Order: sequence, then C-alpha cells, then structure tokens
Amino acid sequence: MSHDPLDDLVFRPRPSGFQHIKIPTRRKKAPRVNVKIFIHEEVAATQDKGSSLDDVSSHVMLDGTVGAIVSSLHPQNPPFSIRVLDPEYPEESQNNIQFNQTYISFHGPLEYNTISVPKAIREVINVASYHRSVTKQIMPVLVQSRVHRFGENLNRCQVAVQIRSNLNNVGNLKEITLAVAVPPTVIGKSIHVVPGPGNGEYDDLRRVLCWKMNELDHGSSILFSAEASVTSKLLIDELPKFPVLLRCKSTEDTVSSIQVDCKQLDAAHPVTLNVTMERSFQLLHRLPL
Repeated sequence: MSHDPLDDLVFRPRPSGFQHIKIPTRRKKAPRVNVKIFIHEEVAATQDKGSSLDDVSSHVMLDGTVGAIVSSLHPQNPPFSIRVLDPEYPEESQNNIQFNQTYISFHGPLEYNTISVPKAIREVINVASYHRSVTKQIMPVLVQSRVHRFGENLNRCQVAVQIRSNLNNVGNLKEITLAVAVPPTVIGKSIHVVPGPGNGEYDDLRRVLCWKMNELDHGSSILFSAEASVTSKLLIDELPKFPVLLRCKSTEDTVSSIQVDCKQLDAAHPVTLNVTMERSFQLLHRLPL
C-alpha cells in the first residue's frame, strides 16, 4: 500500500488530548533609580581639658542637612523608602530629625518614610534637617595647647598649639585656620613666630596669631608655636592665657554618626536602587583658657 503525503497534513490528537505549549512571559524588569545623598553639618564645639587625652570631651552644637538627587530612565521616578537615623541616639532620632514634607510622606516600613521626587526635579532637594546639642568624646580633630615661661627672670614665654586629625577620619581636614588671641600680659611687638608650617603671622592691630594650612592628612598632627616677652604685671608664677580658635572642614566625614538608608518601598513598587553618599562638615572648634 502506497503512502499518501496528505496523511502527514492531517492533525491527529494524542490520546491524552491536545498538548498546550506554555510560552513563558518575560518578567518586567524593576526600574533602576540613582540616588545621590548629601549630608552636611555646621558644627560649633568647645573642647574641655581632661586629665589625659582619653578624658577629653567637647560640647557640640550641630546643625545638619540631608539632601538628595534622584534620577532614573523610567517615565516617572518610582517612590522608595528612606531612613535617617543617628545610631548614637536611636530613640531621639525621630524627634530631632525634621523631614521635608514636600517629598517625604510618613508611611512605610518601620523607621522608614516614603520619598517621591518628581521626574522634572533634577537638582538637589532637601530631604531632612536635624539639630543636636551633645557632649562628644570622639571628634574629627583634637587641639592641645601648652604655655611655659623661660629666659632671664622668666620674662619670656612660648605658646605651642598642636592639632591632631583623628585616625578614624575617612578623609583629610581641609582649609585649616588656627587663630590664637594674645592676652594683655604679653608684649605684642615682641612676638616672634617660630618658623614652621602654616606661614604663621601676627596681627598687632587685632592682637591675633594666625596660621593657615590647606590640608592635614587623617591621623597626622602638626605643631605651631610663637614666643614673646611678658609684661611686668604678670606674677612670676603665672602663665599668660591664650584662647585658641580653629576652623576647618572636611568633604568626606561628618561629626555625627548620622546614617541614611534607602530600600524598595514594597512589592507593588519594584525598584533597583543605586545609592551613593557624600559627607561634609564645617567646624568651629574652641579650646578653653
């Protein structure tokens, strides 16, 4: 019996019924969102003098801001969760941190809020601000001063100021200005700045010694000093008192331990977050008499 080619075109169901071929659907890819966080702090600190370096603490007044740039290739920037927390004071964080309600809504996972930034906004937005008045033992910089008298009848004195950058700092201290006020018991015209770093100068009109440096590596220290004659009004066993004021900044550290965390809001808002962070502070640091 000859084979008819038309038989090959006839659909013959299998005993088990028609076979359905399931074509897998491609899962929708979560949009990628780039988040750049900026934390900046303006800090004023007064350093106490302890019996040893381990006892040194500073009274700190701190005002901080958290900013962000949010961008994506998605038609609209998806919302996501954000948390701003100071691990040193976790219970007080929610009371001290003020969120910008233009972009932040107060719902989301525990300790997290929801942030939603319109696509049209491409500049830095203010996410939150915070204020804190605390006593801290660990600061980005430690300042020490020492005064001693020498010479005939102890009529001369030397003031030395050492600045030490904390070894745990991520980056270097920058734009350093050290100002030392000269008391009335010191003869201004007799002041001699000891040669060294910082190009020290004395301003006789303001009665201020001043040194400036561009940068100090983290973990490094530097010494500034000057000599002068004292007035006869100063008792033989007295030391002139030199108030010290230090200004510096950092573009890689903060004085507080503030943390910013971002994560997906929920399963209904899938997102892949690429988060980067920049920290900075400006510090005005006083050393008591």
